[in-house]
Amino acid sequence: MRQIFSVRFFAAVGGVVGLFFLLTTIFATRDVIVGGDGDADGVELHRIDFVEQIESSTNRQFSLTIEGVAANDTELVIDESRRLLIVEDTPGVNLCPRFPAPDACAVLADLLGEGVVWFALVPAGPNRTVDLPAIDTLDDGVATLVNGWQVPFAPVLDRRCRNEEFTSYREFRDVLADDFTSIFGLDDRRLIAVECRTRVDYAPEVSPSESDAEGSVPVPAGGEGERAERAAEIRAALVGVGIDEAVVALETVGWTVRVVDVDDPPAAQTLDVRADRATLEHRDGLVVDADVG
Repeated sequence: MRQIFSVRFFAAVGGVVGLFFLLTTIFATRDVIVGGDGDADGVELHRIDFVEQIESSTNRQFSLTIEGVAANDTELVIDESRRLLIVEDTPGVNLCPRFPAPDACAVLADLLGEGVVWFALVPAGPNRTVDLPAIDTLDDGVATLVNGWQVPFAPVLDRRCRNEEFTSYREFRDVLADDFTSIFGLDDRRLIAVECRTRVDYAPEVSPSESDAEGSVPVPAGGEGERAERAAEIRAALVGVGIDEAVVALETVGWTVRVVDVDDPPAAQTLDVRADRATLEHRDGLVVDADVG
């Protein structure tokens, strides 16, 4: 027991914790890593607790006012045993032109207990899926979409991109900006895929600076100078640190880490973690270089 809880043990644990907080400070927030800025554009955030296809509505005259609240009550029939009550004055949006046609729409709802505090009606997709706007940020299992909706996402998102390959989420966003669709699986209860070069009708407009105009590649948020400065800070924090500590700290803030022993390059190891990619070179257990571009 004395050997386990030695000074060296506590020093190692303290080193990992300290490096983690240092990297967190450099990154500012995890959203910086995955290329988003939260609600910086002023979009209203809605945490979505319920997503389901609508079989029918008990009130076929159900509508919303120009102020964006329910004009009357209805129960949205999900199946034989489930209904979702929308009461008058509940805030929401109707983005499904075919409502209340059977199985044509899906409902997304922000719930407080079993009560609906906000809702959206959107077109239902094929095979029990729902097409949603592009992802802005990924954080702790929750994807914030470019319109402010927040939904769970799968650990691995299927990229349905014809003739295009991306090595990281940041590269994906750098190239596509918001020019993709997020696909929510009703049976999975989370985002399961993204489809390139397609957008839902109600997605926010992409500004010219974010669009992938012919002959240009979008500049990542923050600009090349800021990214280079941040990369230099991260590299300085990692060089000389134990390789295991560095890997743990980078994984904790969401990076995919490739470890290379400079004395034995073929022994390179790739650790698959979500978000961006870093390559750490080490010798005798210490980081000698870090590529975090």
